[in-house]
Amino acid sequence: MGKSLLTIEDHQGIKIAAPEEIAYINGWIGKEELLISGEKYSKTGYGQYLLKVANGDIKY
Repeated sequence: MGKSLLTIEDHQGIKIAAPEEIAYINGWIGKEELLISGEKYSKTGYGQYLLKVANGDIKY
């Protein structure tokens, strides 16, 4: 990922491309599936981000 995308992610606190998040927002997966993915990667920033999305801490 280019520096400019990382800068945007850092400043806005959102991920530019998170497939699970996109699937969740579009109704392709439910909250349970999103939580499972978040837990699977919970030791990474990406997993923590998915958990925040699932818990409603990140809103658009």
